[in-house]
Amino acid sequence: MSVASTFSRLAGSLLILALTAPMAMTLPASAQQPEFFDTPFADGQWNVGRRLDESQLRYCIDHRDPDWEVAGEIADAIAAALLLEPQRYVVESDMLSEDITKVYAVMLEHCDIHMGFKLIPEGYENWLTLTRAYYETQYIFVTAGPDLKQLADLAPSRAIAATMGSLAHLRLVSYLTALPIEKRWPTYPYGTNDVALQALVDGTVDVALVWAPSFWAKQRSDPAYANFHTMASTPLPPTSLGVGAIALSNHTFLRNAVDQAITALSADGTLAEILESFDFPATVAP
Repeated sequence: MSVASTFSRLAGSLLILALTAPMAMTLPASAQQPEFFDTPFADGQWNVGRRLDESQLRYCIDHRDPDWEVAGEIADAIAAALLLEPQRYVVESDMLSEDITKVYAVMLEHCDIHMGFKLIPEGYENWLTLTRAYYETQYIFVTAGPDLKQLADLAPSRAIAATMGSLAHLRLVSYLTALPIEKRWPTYPYGTNDVALQALVDGTVDVALVWAPSFWAKQRSDPAYANFHTMASTPLPPTSLGVGAIALSNHTFLRNAVDQAITALSADGTLAEILESFDFPATVAP
């Protein structure tokens, strides 16, 4: 719900770390305003002046993020809570990732906030700031095996595809290295959630460890995934992350206002209604 100096889409999205798709990270509490040379440089950035229409909330969504429809509904609700007119900009690209300068340029020209970034601790450059999370979701284990209710049911000879570099992948690898070799599942890293899920469809692996919104989007759009189901992560704990929006770090007032709007929409049930309307695999962030 999609976000390294290149962006992988968590689960996902224009991410600024190789961890993700969709989208996302948080700044350390001690982060200072970025110095001039700490920020990227975008062609023509000096031509982007102060906009005159302050009655709008300009937000960006990315069709490469599996949650883009949900994110758009949430952004519209945030705008309404702030008594602003929502102005949507859809980021269009065929690339799997974007370099940081492209993200900076899009933010300067089109976005007050950019939806769909995973709140990965200390993951973002200090010229960016994150809002509070508007929902939380998980990395999940997906399979077609009717006998598989939890990861512990998987025989050691059966293979797992894992989205490379995700926090869930790192936890899985750490767990496996503590096991005797004969009890380890063969685990193969894949560059994106989509590729890991395709390996599951092809029968290359028996289980895929992916971002839950990515599997949700596949089941909505591709009948090949109709018979796949999730299973419990036991003996591993679930890996959950919040998802929020990014803003430029000098827009402190805006970020605080958006945080207050998210808090209000959480309290009055609006966010829960949006998630339920899409049957989306997430919960409202506390």
